[in-house]
Amino acid sequence: MIRTVLAWTLSIFFTSFFGIIGIVLALVYRSHLIRYSVRPWGRTVLWACGVNLKVEGLENLPDEPTIIMYNHQSSLDIVAFSAALPIEWRAIMKKEVARMPFVGWVSKLAGHYFVARDGSSDDTNEVKKVVRELKDGPSVIVAPEGTRSPDGRLLPFKKGSFLIAMMAKVPVVPIVIWGGKNIRKKNSIELHTNRTMMVKILEPIDVNTLPRGKKGREQLEQIVYNRMSEIINRELSLEAA
Repeated sequence: MIRTVLAWTLSIFFTSFFGIIGIVLALVYRSHLIRYSVRPWGRTVLWACGVNLKVEGLENLPDEPTIIMYNHQSSLDIVAFSAALPIEWRAIMKKEVARMPFVGWVSKLAGHYFVARDGSSDDTNEVKKVVRELKDGPSVIVAPEGTRSPDGRLLPFKKGSFLIAMMAKVPVVPIVIWGGKNIRKKNSIELHTNRTMMVKILEPIDVNTLPRGKKGREQLEQIVYNRMSEIINRELSLEAA
């Protein structure tokens, strides 16, 4: 329990420290925000939690703007991809995040996207904004499940991110984040330290090779689901062995 308290204390400190840096950079030098605020924040929080991060497949990140889709099993997933990704990106987040101290403030100033996922006109306008801005970059990262999986297995995908990809005609890069659920379980504050998290970046998918319209969106969704499931099922088998 002492280790958990120390980890949370350090995490709050680093979040506040790099949050202040992030606010300043977002106001005066946004292009340096990821490099000097977000990535150091991710790395130091993982260090505070005693987490070793293993990253594979960085060569699969295209030079052009892309949509990065990740599976979601833990609150530490955001920390992991923040530490891992060396590119400029914006995230599609729940509106509730915008109200969080430092994290929410920096996210709003940095130009991240916030959705309520209720099908409202605000959500529709936000989707149009993502499509419009994504074509010129930076890349966008999103969890197509929409919420955390309690056991690590993929939940059904929401169609919004796939619709954005087809409309923007940008590559889709699936990534699998693994290990967070064994460090902090959902609805628990306890942290199990000295663990490893993995961020595995898979090969990009060219949406221009898919049919247009609903058929292409559904095919894209199935491709992403199958690629993620292959890695996730393998990891689940290793855990069960």
